[in-house]
Amino acid sequence: MPRAFLGPRIRERRRGLGVTQADLARQIGISPSYLNLIERNKRTIAGPLLRRTAQALGIGLEDLDGAAERRLLATLSELANAPDLASLGVEAAAAGELIGRYPGWARAVAALARAERSATAEARALADRLTHDPILAETVHMILSRIAAIRSAAEILADYADVPPEQRDRFLGIIADESLALSHGGAALSEYFDATAADGRRLSPFDEVAAIFERREEHFEEIEAAAASAPGPEEHSVEAARGAALTRCGGPIATIVAAAPEIGTPAAERLRAALVDYAAAALLLPMVAFAPKAAELGHDAEALADVFGVDVSTVCRRLVTLREGPRFGYLRVNAAGSLLERRGLPGLFAPRYAAACPLWVLYRAQQSPETMIRQLAVFPTGDRFVFVARAGSVGPSGFGRPRHYLTDMLAMSESDARRTVYAPDAGARAEEVGPACRICSRAACPHRVDDALG
Repeated sequence: MPRAFLGPRIRERRRGLGVTQADLARQIGISPSYLNLIERNKRTIAGPLLRRTAQALGIGLEDLDGAAERRLLATLSELANAPDLASLGVEAAAAGELIGRYPGWARAVAALARAERSATAEARALADRLTHDPILAETVHMILSRIAAIRSAAEILADYADVPPEQRDRFLGIIADESLALSHGGAALSEYFDATAADGRRLSPFDEVAAIFERREEHFEEIEAAAASAPGPEEHSVEAARGAALTRCGGPIATIVAAAPEIGTPAAERLRAALVDYAAAALLLPMVAFAPKAAELGHDAEALADVFGVDVSTVCRRLVTLREGPRFGYLRVNAAGSLLERRGLPGLFAPRYAAACPLWVLYRAQQSPETMIRQLAVFPTGDRFVFVARAGSVGPSGFGRPRHYLTDMLAMSESDARRTVYAPDAGARAEEVGPACRICSRAACPHRVDDALG
């Protein structure tokens, strides 16, 4: 764990107490020259010496070597290495010095960085929404159609003074009817935006359900408890497990749906179906057996599927629910690139209504079906993820029948990936990817198919 802030913090605390280097060195049993090296981060300090130093300075050990400072150091180091700041010559090695000497400024810079990242994520979601939201597109199309009808009728009345009275009344009726419809459409659009902003609802049942899973961090303890106390399905298959989930976990599922009155009826049905799938996976892969086996096998989705006799997609969904160990995200798309499922891993933006970056391995996997493919991806923000994707055929097969493929992808941060079998090879080159063309800042990308907003 980096301790680059320790030396400056010791120096600032010593100076604040009015203690000389010689006095402090004598109290902790080292030479003044060695203490000088420690304060300049030229020598490390730990163990009994660190404890004696904390006692001599009258502060707790955690104040010198606390988790909060380590998180702050990680944030500043990440900010210093952000591609957008590369031209500024940020002194990444001095992050610890900044924390040690000016902790308030360090926290302020980190807070601004987090706020910028949050605003960027919100802008991405808004850009995706404005560009691809079907409700917005349909309403705007209706408004433009009404405006065109009103304009056409008004131009006829303005250009032709000799329009017969019955025809004039007809055109005036068209203007009145279309104006009323336009007014209703504008009000509906305003209410749609106001309701979404007021209660945080997403754009569709898909997004509303995803929001509930996110709030619960992809884990429903009441379903886990019900599944753990019930016997597994008589037939070891996903369909049999879904049937068993309705009877053995129906109570917790109904309670969770009832506790989400803010979602509409379509979203409630989708939520119920998603929770049934969750319960089915919990019955097939009990956490008490799945978690240790996952750790033992390095979270290898294919190996776990063989051990438990289930498909890879069920294992992927179950990996997302783990409470300890690496954190996973899960995405599933069809051959058209439509996003069918999205679970877990905050910080990874996947457009809902637009295709994600075509460079994601998620879209490459269908070129090599039934094969797990790995990718070390770096985004324009500097965020680095490891993606592993596998395409598998679903539905009936046979001669003359087209094969239908769905692709499952696990996503994890690069640091978490190093705790799994999917750890990148030493010196592996990261592939430059983006979220989606409309919100990607890589201006020189040869695969861009649409201009970025702004």
